[in-house]
Amino acid sequence: MIATLGRTAVLGIAVTAALVATTGTASAATTFSPTYTLATGWTCAGEVSGTAIPGPSDYSAPGEAAVYLRGTFWSATPGSHQSGCSVTATVTWRNLDTGASGSTATVVVGGPFGETGPATGVLLPTGPGRVEATVSTTPLLHHPGQATFTVDPA
Repeated sequence: MIATLGRTAVLGIAVTAALVATTGTASAATTFSPTYTLATGWTCAGEVSGTAIPGPSDYSAPGEAAVYLRGTFWSATPGSHQSGCSVTATVTWRNLDTGASGSTATVVVGGPFGETGPATGVLLPTGPGRVEATVSTTPLLHHPGQATFTVDPA
């Protein structure tokens, strides 16, 4: 568990760095459509944005895709007692070429006054091929975000 958390933290930092600097990765990053959602906290709502970086890249092996998520939330009950908002976001994927599928969940946080939270990264073991992915925040009321991207074999 600690190794997984460490790998996730390193992935989040690495993916954030990729957005700041040009990396020369073989596969292009793909932006998800926004996931609009309610969030836990003091009556929070907002959006989860996502970016997929298909492998092989500096952040994922061949046959994997790195996905990072960030939350931007607002609260209907402003005040100094406000600590933040969060959702459990689930990335569900399906490889359109092989039929393989799976999902992984992670907590996405953000400030209550429109501040964008830190990037949270997950790795999807999709295998090579065209991949369709969805970000949802069930059981909270939401409109899921989607993206389609291609993961290269090597």
